[in-house]
Amino acid sequence: MQPRPLQNIPQNSAGLGAGIWINLSHKHRMKHLILLLSALVLASPTALHAADIELSETVQLPECHSLGWVSANVQAKDTKSWDGVLDEARWGTPSPQQVVGRNWDWKISDAQWAEVVKQKGEGKSEDVKFEFWLPDGVDVAKGIVVMSGHGSGESLFRRADMRALAKELHLALFKFVGNPMQRGFWPRSLLFERLQAFATKTGHSELAHAPLFLYGHSNGTGFSAVFPSYVPERVWGWVSMRPGITFQVYQPGAAQVPGLVIFGEDDPFLVRPSKEENLSVVPALRKKHAAFWNFAVEPKTGHGPGDKTWPLVFSFLRHTFAARVPADADARKSPVKLNPLSLENGHLGQNWDPTEGGYQTLPTAPFASFAKDKATASWLINGAYAADWQAFQRDGALGKPQ
Repeated sequence: MQPRPLQNIPQNSAGLGAGIWINLSHKHRMKHLILLLSALVLASPTALHAADIELSETVQLPECHSLGWVSANVQAKDTKSWDGVLDEARWGTPSPQQVVGRNWDWKISDAQWAEVVKQKGEGKSEDVKFEFWLPDGVDVAKGIVVMSGHGSGESLFRRADMRALAKELHLALFKFVGNPMQRGFWPRSLLFERLQAFATKTGHSELAHAPLFLYGHSNGTGFSAVFPSYVPERVWGWVSMRPGITFQVYQPGAAQVPGLVIFGEDDPFLVRPSKEENLSVVPALRKKHAAFWNFAVEPKTGHGPGDKTWPLVFSFLRHTFAARVPADADARKSPVKLNPLSLENGHLGQNWDPTEGGYQTLPTAPFASFAKDKATASWLINGAYAADWQAFQRDGALGKPQ
Protein backbone atom coordinates (compact mmCIF):
# COMPACT_ATOMS: atom_id res chain seq x y z
CA MET A 1 0.00 0.00 0.00
CA GLN A 2 2.03 2.93 -1.27
CA PRO A 3 0.65 6.39 -0.46
CA ARG A 4 0.28 8.91 -3.24
CA PRO A 5 2.59 11.93 -3.00
CA LEU A 6 1.65 14.61 -0.51
CA GLN A 7 0.03 17.56 -2.25
CA ASN A 8 1.33 20.84 -0.89
CA ILE A 9 1.17 24.27 -2.51
CA PRO A 10 1.74 26.63 0.43
CA GLN A 11 0.71 30.25 0.02
CA ASN A 12 2.30 33.15 1.81
CA SER A 13 0.14 36.07 2.89
CA ALA A 14 1.01 37.96 -0.26
CA GLY A 15 -0.83 35.22 -2.20
CA LEU A 16 2.28 33.89 -3.95
CA GLY A 17 2.49 30.20 -4.78
CA ALA A 18 5.63 28.36 -3.75
CA GLY A 19 5.82 26.30 -6.93
CA ILE A 20 4.41 27.77 -10.17
CA TRP A 21 4.86 26.69 -13.79
CA ILE A 22 3.64 29.11 -16.40
CA ASN A 23 3.11 27.50 -19.79
CA LEU A 24 3.89 30.55 -21.89
CA SER A 25 6.50 31.64 -24.42
CA HIS A 26 9.99 32.45 -23.19
CA LYS A 27 9.30 36.18 -23.48
CA HIS A 28 6.10 35.95 -21.51
CA ARG A 29 7.71 33.69 -18.91
CA MET A 30 10.43 36.30 -18.36
CA LYS A 31 7.80 39.01 -17.99
CA HIS A 32 5.92 37.00 -15.38
CA LEU A 33 9.19 36.17 -13.59
CA ILE A 34 10.04 39.87 -13.33
CA LEU A 35 6.59 40.63 -11.93
CA LEU A 36 6.91 37.79 -9.44
CA LEU A 37 10.34 38.94 -8.27
CA SER A 38 9.02 42.50 -7.92
CA ALA A 39 6.19 41.28 -5.72
CA LEU A 40 8.63 39.32 -3.57
CA VAL A 41 10.84 42.39 -3.13
CA LEU A 42 7.89 44.58 -2.17
CA ALA A 43 6.40 42.02 0.21
CA SER A 44 7.26 42.47 3.87
CA PRO A 45 9.55 39.94 5.57
CA THR A 46 6.62 38.89 7.77
CA ALA A 47 4.41 38.25 4.75
CA LEU A 48 7.08 36.13 3.10
CA HIS A 49 7.35 33.80 6.07
CA ALA A 50 3.79 33.79 7.44
CA ALA A 51 1.97 30.81 5.96
CA ASP A 52 -0.32 28.10 7.20
CA ILE A 53 0.83 24.57 6.44
CA GLU A 54 -1.89 22.64 4.61
CA LEU A 55 -1.20 19.20 3.20
CA SER A 56 -3.20 16.29 1.85
CA GLU A 57 -2.44 12.66 1.12
CA THR A 58 -4.49 9.82 -0.37
CA VAL A 59 -3.77 6.21 0.55
CA GLN A 60 -5.35 3.00 -0.70
CA LEU A 61 -6.40 0.81 2.24
CA PRO A 62 -8.22 -2.56 2.27
CA GLU A 63 -11.65 -2.98 3.87
CA CYS A 64 -10.28 -5.25 6.62
CA HIS A 65 -9.29 -2.04 8.45
CA SER A 66 -12.88 -0.81 8.79
CA LEU A 67 -14.70 -1.28 12.07
CA GLY A 68 -17.63 -2.78 10.17
CA TRP A 69 -15.38 -5.53 8.84
CA VAL A 70 -13.97 -6.10 12.34
CA SER A 71 -17.50 -6.29 13.75
CA ALA A 72 -18.52 -8.87 11.16
CA ASN A 73 -15.36 -11.00 11.19
CA VAL A 74 -13.30 -10.61 14.36
CA GLN A 75 -15.29 -9.65 17.43
CA ALA A 76 -16.87 -12.35 19.57
CA LYS A 77 -20.63 -12.41 19.11
CA ASP A 78 -22.74 -11.92 22.27
CA THR A 79 -25.72 -13.86 20.91
CA LYS A 80 -27.50 -14.30 24.24
CA SER A 81 -28.12 -10.60 24.84
CA TRP A 82 -28.42 -9.49 21.22
CA ASP A 83 -31.95 -9.22 19.79
CA GLY A 84 -31.50 -6.59 17.12
CA VAL A 85 -29.92 -5.94 13.74
CA LEU A 86 -26.88 -3.68 13.71
CA ASP A 87 -27.53 -1.38 10.78
CA GLU A 88 -29.05 2.04 10.20
CA ALA A 89 -32.29 0.85 8.58
CA ARG A 90 -33.74 -1.78 10.91
CA TRP A 91 -33.44 -2.27 14.65
CA GLY A 92 -34.67 -4.79 17.17
CA THR A 93 -36.71 -3.96 20.23
CA PRO A 94 -34.51 -3.50 23.31
CA SER A 95 -34.93 -5.75 26.32
CA PRO A 96 -34.28 -4.71 29.95
CA GLN A 97 -30.63 -4.44 30.96
CA GLN A 98 -29.46 -4.80 27.36
CA VAL A 99 -27.43 -1.61 27.29
CA VAL A 100 -24.44 -3.53 28.65
CA GLY A 101 -24.85 -6.48 26.28
CA ARG A 102 -25.34 -4.28 23.21
CA ASN A 103 -21.93 -2.68 23.11
CA TRP A 104 -18.67 -2.64 21.17
CA ASP A 105 -16.32 -3.28 24.08
CA TRP A 106 -14.64 -6.08 22.18
CA LYS A 107 -11.16 -6.41 23.75
CA ILE A 108 -9.63 -7.50 20.44
CA SER A 109 -5.86 -7.68 20.13
CA ASP A 110 -3.95 -6.65 17.02
CA ALA A 111 -2.69 -10.24 16.79
CA GLN A 112 -6.27 -11.56 16.70
CA TRP A 113 -7.18 -9.11 13.98
CA ALA A 114 -4.09 -9.97 11.92
CA GLU A 115 -4.83 -13.71 12.18
CA VAL A 116 -8.38 -13.25 10.89
CA VAL A 117 -7.11 -11.07 8.03
CA LYS A 118 -4.65 -13.83 7.15
CA GLN A 119 -7.49 -16.37 7.08
CA LYS A 120 -10.12 -14.32 5.25
CA GLY A 121 -8.05 -11.92 3.17
CA GLU A 122 -7.83 -8.13 3.21
CA GLY A 123 -10.83 -7.44 0.96
CA LYS A 124 -11.14 -4.71 -1.64
CA SER A 125 -9.14 -1.49 -1.32
CA GLU A 126 -10.52 2.04 -1.36
CA ASP A 127 -9.08 5.55 -1.14
CA VAL A 128 -8.68 7.23 2.24
CA LYS A 129 -7.88 10.92 2.08
CA PHE A 130 -5.94 12.59 4.91
CA GLU A 131 -5.76 16.36 5.37
CA PHE A 132 -3.54 18.32 7.73
CA TRP A 133 -3.53 21.98 8.76
CA LEU A 134 -1.20 23.91 11.05
CA PRO A 135 -1.66 27.66 11.56
CA ASP A 136 1.15 30.07 10.83
CA GLY A 137 3.11 31.21 13.85
CA VAL A 138 2.92 27.80 15.57
CA ASP A 139 6.48 26.61 15.97
CA VAL A 140 5.52 23.55 18.03
CA ALA A 141 2.05 22.00 18.00
CA LYS A 142 0.82 21.39 21.55
CA GLY A 143 -1.77 18.87 20.38
CA ILE A 144 -3.80 17.63 17.41
CA VAL A 145 -7.56 17.73 16.87
CA VAL A 146 -8.27 14.58 14.85
CA MET A 147 -11.60 14.37 13.01
CA SER A 148 -13.33 11.63 11.12
CA GLY A 149 -14.62 13.23 7.94
CA HIS A 150 -17.82 11.21 8.24
CA GLY A 151 -20.72 13.70 8.34
CA SER A 152 -19.94 17.09 9.92
CA GLY A 153 -16.25 16.33 10.48
CA GLU A 154 -15.63 17.40 6.89
CA SER A 155 -16.92 20.94 7.47
CA LEU A 156 -15.52 21.20 11.03
CA PHE A 157 -12.01 20.84 9.64
CA ARG A 158 -12.51 24.01 7.58
CA ARG A 159 -14.55 26.13 9.99
CA ALA A 160 -12.99 29.52 10.68
CA ASP A 161 -13.88 29.36 14.40
CA MET A 162 -12.27 25.92 14.72
CA ARG A 163 -9.11 27.22 13.08
CA ALA A 164 -9.09 30.35 15.24
CA LEU A 165 -9.25 28.20 18.38
CA ALA A 166 -6.52 25.93 17.04
CA LYS A 167 -4.29 28.94 16.43
CA GLU A 168 -4.96 30.29 19.93
CA LEU A 169 -4.10 26.97 21.60
CA HIS A 170 -1.29 26.06 19.17
CA LEU A 171 -3.04 22.98 17.82
CA ALA A 172 -2.86 21.17 14.50
CA LEU A 173 -5.96 19.84 12.71
CA PHE A 174 -6.06 16.43 11.05
CA LYS A 175 -8.92 14.78 9.15
CA PHE A 176 -9.46 11.53 7.30
CA VAL A 177 -12.31 10.30 5.13
CA GLY A 178 -12.83 6.99 3.29
CA ASN A 179 -14.71 3.79 4.07
CA PRO A 180 -11.76 1.82 5.50
CA MET A 181 -11.36 4.41 8.30
CA GLN A 182 -14.08 7.05 8.67
CA ARG A 183 -16.45 4.94 10.83
CA GLY A 184 -13.61 3.59 12.95
CA PHE A 185 -10.62 1.43 12.07
CA TRP A 186 -8.19 -1.28 13.10
CA PRO A 187 -5.43 -1.26 14.20
CA ARG A 188 -4.80 2.06 15.98
CA SER A 189 -1.33 2.21 14.45
CA LEU A 190 -2.92 3.33 11.15
CA LEU A 191 -3.42 6.81 12.59
CA PHE A 192 0.02 6.97 14.18
CA GLU A 193 1.67 5.94 10.90
CA ARG A 194 -0.02 8.77 9.02
CA LEU A 195 0.83 11.32 11.71
CA GLN A 196 4.46 10.21 11.48
CA ALA A 197 4.32 10.69 7.71
CA PHE A 198 3.10 14.26 8.12
CA ALA A 199 5.65 14.88 10.87
CA THR A 200 8.40 13.90 8.42
CA LYS A 201 6.98 15.96 5.57
CA THR A 202 6.48 19.15 7.63
CA GLY A 203 9.55 18.88 9.84
CA HIS A 204 7.26 19.03 12.90
CA SER A 205 8.52 15.98 14.77
CA GLU A 206 6.09 16.62 17.63
CA LEU A 207 3.19 15.37 15.49
CA ALA A 208 4.27 11.78 16.09
CA HIS A 209 3.76 12.05 19.86
CA ALA A 210 1.41 15.01 20.44
CA PRO A 211 -1.73 14.45 22.55
CA LEU A 212 -4.99 14.08 20.64
CA PHE A 213 -8.57 15.36 20.80
CA LEU A 214 -11.01 13.26 18.78
CA TYR A 215 -14.24 14.14 16.97
CA GLY A 216 -16.74 11.80 15.33
CA HIS A 217 -20.24 12.46 13.97
CA SER A 218 -22.90 9.77 13.64
CA ASN A 219 -21.08 6.49 12.95
CA GLY A 220 -17.83 8.45 13.11
CA THR A 221 -18.30 7.69 16.81
CA GLY A 222 -16.78 4.33 15.91
CA PHE A 223 -13.55 6.32 15.75
CA SER A 224 -13.90 8.99 18.44
CA ALA A 225 -15.21 6.70 21.22
CA VAL A 226 -13.51 3.39 20.39
CA PHE A 227 -10.00 4.70 19.70
CA PRO A 228 -9.38 6.17 23.20
CA SER A 229 -10.49 2.93 24.84
CA TYR A 230 -7.31 1.30 23.52
CA VAL A 231 -4.85 4.20 23.86
CA PRO A 232 -6.30 6.45 26.61
CA GLU A 233 -2.85 7.79 27.43
CA ARG A 234 -2.71 9.61 24.06
CA VAL A 235 -6.16 11.29 24.15
CA TRP A 236 -7.06 14.32 26.26
CA GLY A 237 -10.75 14.33 25.26
CA TRP A 238 -13.28 13.13 22.68
CA VAL A 239 -16.68 14.06 21.24
CA SER A 240 -19.47 11.94 19.79
CA MET A 241 -21.87 14.15 17.82
CA ARG A 242 -25.28 12.55 17.29
CA PRO A 243 -24.02 8.96 17.52
CA GLY A 244 -25.52 6.72 14.86
CA ILE A 245 -25.59 3.89 17.40
CA THR A 246 -24.68 4.22 21.07
CA PHE A 247 -23.26 0.67 21.17
CA GLN A 248 -20.10 2.39 19.94
CA VAL A 249 -20.10 4.72 22.95
CA TYR A 250 -20.04 1.97 25.58
CA GLN A 251 -16.26 1.91 26.06
CA PRO A 252 -15.09 1.24 29.64
CA GLY A 253 -11.48 1.55 28.49
CA ALA A 254 -12.09 5.22 27.68
CA ALA A 255 -13.83 6.01 30.97
CA GLN A 256 -10.93 8.08 32.30
CA VAL A 257 -10.74 10.19 29.13
CA PRO A 258 -13.16 13.15 29.25
CA GLY A 259 -15.99 12.54 26.80
CA LEU A 260 -18.92 14.59 25.50
CA VAL A 261 -21.90 13.04 23.69
CA ILE A 262 -24.36 15.46 22.03
CA PHE A 263 -27.77 14.21 20.93
CA GLY A 264 -30.36 16.00 18.81
CA GLU A 265 -33.83 15.78 20.36
CA ASP A 266 -35.50 15.24 16.95
CA ASP A 267 -32.75 13.01 15.54
CA PRO A 268 -34.39 9.83 14.20
CA PHE A 269 -31.36 7.87 15.41
CA LEU A 270 -32.09 8.91 19.00
CA VAL A 271 -35.15 6.64 19.05
CA ARG A 272 -33.35 3.65 17.49
CA PRO A 273 -33.61 1.26 19.21
CA SER A 274 -35.10 3.57 21.88
CA LYS A 275 -34.53 7.02 23.33
CA GLU A 276 -34.31 5.52 26.83
CA GLU A 277 -31.55 3.09 25.89
CA ASN A 278 -29.48 5.69 24.04
CA LEU A 279 -29.72 8.23 26.85
CA SER A 280 -28.76 5.60 29.44
CA VAL A 281 -25.32 4.81 28.02
CA VAL A 282 -23.41 7.74 29.57
CA PRO A 283 -25.09 7.34 33.00
CA ALA A 284 -24.29 3.61 32.86
CA LEU A 285 -20.58 4.32 32.25
CA ARG A 286 -20.65 6.99 34.95
CA LYS A 287 -22.10 4.55 37.48
CA LYS A 288 -20.17 1.39 36.58
CA HIS A 289 -16.80 2.90 35.65
CA ALA A 290 -16.74 6.41 37.21
CA ALA A 291 -16.41 7.86 33.71
CA PHE A 292 -15.37 11.48 33.17
CA TRP A 293 -18.22 11.85 30.71
CA ASN A 294 -21.17 14.14 30.12
CA PHE A 295 -23.97 14.33 27.60
CA ALA A 296 -26.21 17.08 26.28
CA VAL A 297 -29.43 17.04 24.28
CA GLU A 298 -29.97 19.87 21.81
CA PRO A 299 -33.71 20.56 21.52
CA LYS A 300 -35.47 21.04 18.19
CA THR A 301 -32.54 19.68 16.17
CA GLY A 302 -32.01 16.57 14.07
CA HIS A 303 -29.02 14.47 13.10
CA GLY A 304 -26.75 17.32 12.07
CA PRO A 305 -25.17 19.98 14.29
CA GLY A 306 -25.77 23.67 13.61
CA ASP A 307 -23.89 26.89 14.29
CA LYS A 308 -25.24 26.98 17.87
CA THR A 309 -23.88 23.50 18.56
CA TRP A 310 -20.19 24.21 18.00
CA PRO A 311 -19.57 26.60 20.93
CA LEU A 312 -20.24 23.78 23.39
CA VAL A 313 -17.79 21.54 21.52
CA PHE A 314 -15.18 24.29 21.55
CA SER A 315 -15.74 24.98 25.25
CA PHE A 316 -15.25 21.30 26.03
CA LEU A 317 -12.12 21.19 23.88
CA ARG A 318 -10.68 24.33 25.49
CA HIS A 319 -11.30 23.32 29.11
CA THR A 320 -10.18 19.71 28.73
CA PHE A 321 -7.02 20.88 26.96
CA ALA A 322 -6.20 23.28 29.81
CA ALA A 323 -6.84 20.62 32.43
CA ARG A 324 -5.04 17.72 30.82
CA VAL A 325 -2.16 18.98 28.66
CA PRO A 326 0.74 20.34 30.75
CA ALA A 327 1.65 23.94 29.92
CA ASP A 328 5.28 22.97 29.37
CA ALA A 329 4.51 19.88 27.28
CA ASP A 330 6.89 19.34 24.36
CA ALA A 331 6.14 16.29 22.22
CA ARG A 332 9.39 16.77 20.26
CA LYS A 333 11.19 15.05 23.10
CA SER A 334 8.79 12.24 24.01
CA PRO A 335 5.10 11.41 24.31
CA VAL A 336 3.34 13.90 26.56
CA LYS A 337 2.17 12.58 29.93
CA LEU A 338 -1.34 13.94 30.37
CA ASN A 339 -2.46 15.34 33.71
CA PRO A 340 -4.63 12.91 35.71
CA LEU A 341 -8.10 13.98 36.79
CA SER A 342 -10.09 13.54 39.99
CA LEU A 343 -13.86 13.09 40.07
CA GLU A 344 -14.09 15.14 43.24
CA ASN A 345 -12.45 18.16 41.59
CA GLY A 346 -15.09 18.38 38.88
CA HIS A 347 -18.69 19.55 38.78
CA LEU A 348 -21.85 17.54 38.22
CA GLY A 349 -24.97 18.30 36.23
CA GLN A 350 -28.42 16.75 36.34
CA ASN A 351 -29.11 14.85 33.14
CA TRP A 352 -31.69 15.98 30.59
CA ASP A 353 -35.16 14.50 31.20
CA PRO A 354 -36.68 12.90 28.06
CA THR A 355 -40.17 12.92 29.58
CA GLU A 356 -40.06 16.71 29.85
CA GLY A 357 -38.18 17.36 26.60
CA GLY A 358 -37.19 20.73 25.15
CA TYR A 359 -35.02 23.31 26.88
CA GLN A 360 -34.40 22.56 30.54
CA THR A 361 -32.70 24.35 33.42
CA LEU A 362 -30.51 21.60 34.79
CA PRO A 363 -28.88 22.07 38.21
CA THR A 364 -25.09 21.99 38.37
CA ALA A 365 -22.78 22.15 41.38
CA PRO A 366 -19.30 21.22 42.54
CA PHE A 367 -19.02 17.47 43.08
CA ALA A 368 -19.15 17.63 46.90
CA SER A 369 -22.29 19.77 47.06
CA PHE A 370 -24.31 18.24 44.22
CA ALA A 371 -27.62 17.17 45.77
CA LYS A 372 -28.84 14.70 43.13
CA ASP A 373 -27.46 11.26 42.21
CA LYS A 374 -23.69 11.71 41.98
CA ALA A 375 -23.15 8.29 40.41
CA THR A 376 -25.11 8.91 37.19
CA ALA A 377 -25.02 12.70 36.77
CA SER A 378 -23.00 14.20 33.92
CA TRP A 379 -19.43 14.91 34.99
CA LEU A 380 -18.30 18.43 34.04
CA ILE A 381 -14.62 19.24 34.11
CA ASN A 382 -14.84 22.62 35.91
CA GLY A 383 -17.19 25.44 36.86
CA ALA A 384 -16.70 27.39 33.64
CA TYR A 385 -17.58 24.42 31.45
CA ALA A 386 -20.49 23.58 33.78
CA ALA A 387 -21.89 27.07 33.17
CA ASP A 388 -21.61 26.60 29.40
CA TRP A 389 -23.21 23.16 29.55
CA GLN A 390 -26.08 24.50 31.64
CA ALA A 391 -26.62 27.47 29.28
CA PHE A 392 -26.64 25.14 26.29
CA GLN A 393 -29.36 22.98 27.83
CA ARG A 394 -31.36 25.99 29.05
CA ASP A 395 -31.05 28.36 26.08
CA GLY A 396 -29.68 26.29 23.23
CA ALA A 397 -26.72 28.67 23.03
CA LEU A 398 -23.72 29.87 25.02
CA GLY A 399 -22.93 33.34 26.26
CA LYS A 400 -19.47 34.85 26.37
CA PRO A 401 -16.55 32.42 26.97
CA GLN A 402 -15.68 32.05 30.66
